[in-house]
Amino acid sequence: MRRLVEFVSVSRKALAWTGVCLAVVGTGAALKFTNLGTSVGTTLTNAHGSMVDTSASLGMRLNALTVEGRDKTPREELLAALDIERGAPILSIDVAQARTAVEALPWVKTAKVERRLPDAVHIMIEERTPYALWQRGKRYTLVDCDGKSIVDVPTADQSLPLIVGPDAPAHVADLFDVLRAENDLAQRVRAAVRVGDRRWNIYLDSFEGGIAVRLPEEDMAGAWTRLATLERDHKILERDLDFIDLRLEDRLVVRVHKEPGQEPLPAKKKSAASAGPKQNI
Repeated sequence: MRRLVEFVSVSRKALAWTGVCLAVVGTGAALKFTNLGTSVGTTLTNAHGSMVDTSASLGMRLNALTVEGRDKTPREELLAALDIERGAPILSIDVAQARTAVEALPWVKTAKVERRLPDAVHIMIEERTPYALWQRGKRYTLVDCDGKSIVDVPTADQSLPLIVGPDAPAHVADLFDVLRAENDLAQRVRAAVRVGDRRWNIYLDSFEGGIAVRLPEEDMAGAWTRLATLERDHKILERDLDFIDLRLEDRLVVRVHKEPGQEPLPAKKKSAASAGPKQNI
């Protein structure tokens, strides 16, 4: 008999929770209508508040907050963004507003916030992955593959390529897409400098002393593929070069590292054998 009484008690509470949830959802939906009169709107607002209070009296209060996917986001920043406290009525928490607040955090790319009745909130986070460092003088900012600035860092991370230029982050996503098309070559990229707000110079192996690759303003992908073909067929990057200029479609201009006082070599028209076929991707 005692077990039966306990079962009936629990069942009644579950039914009460269900009824409160349905009532709150219905009241919340009604509040979205903009053509309601002032008195009707006030009545529904009061009803909604009453339902939230009733749910809280039944134990539907925040007791557990769980997070999935958090690595770089500081715990304190996440809690401050959510601005919810243990014991708050679970149905009073605006999950859409909470998601917007979490996605505004520097490391967070996307977020999902769920109420898990009767007393828990669960947050799923996808964080941004640093892909490059945006250098401005002695200031460095982590940037993801979409060109989104994440956070400033005190020093350069040698494992990440540098991007330089006032508008570099705004254009770097397209550049990264092009570079990744030739992955072996992309692994050698140490820096990318935005020139004249129009095009890129890419530095291979080292920012200082490496080979500078001058990419064109248009058909950047074709020029990058042409360089990859030259490297595969002729090992052009194994030569002691200062720069490779790919800005002219029908020419390949290179300059070797020179001794002090030595004049640079004049530009020469490329041959099909030395340059390889032009390919588009």
